[in-house]
Amino acid sequence: MCIIVDTDKIGLLLKEPPSDDTYPILRWLEKGHGTIVYSTGGVFSEELTKRARRRFREWSRAGWATAISLERFRDDEEDLRGGDALKSGDAHILALARASGARLLYSGDADLIDDFKNKRLIDRPRGRIYSRAANADLLTTSACHR
Repeated sequence: MCIIVDTDKIGLLLKEPPSDDTYPILRWLEKGHGTIVYSTGGVFSEELTKRARRRFREWSRAGWATAISLERFRDDEEDLRGGDALKSGDAHILALARASGARLLYSGDADLIDDFKNKRLIDRPRGRIYSRAANADLLTTSACHR
């Protein structure tokens, strides 16, 4: 099972001690039940702080995170940017989801959330949103279809 963490929530995920909302994600990772999907290139990588990049590398070595190369989704990202379906400026997140199969997103960006739940953009299966600890059940029911 996979999750994408939007850069607007990564700071919360790295916070120590963890917040009530990020604790279920960290526990899920620690137990080996899931992985964070991220990219080492393009807009996603540019938006990460040095601390976040370092933590993702550590988590990758621990098996908690999986890097998807930009080459796997660059063309799709460009197609999404050129289309008229996006409300957000986050074509890179949607293309990453499509390339990786991740269908769970942790974000607070309302436009991105609308895009991620849009059947025209993310389908088979549809995108789902983790927004707070009350959504912890999504961590065990949202598959990653690589």
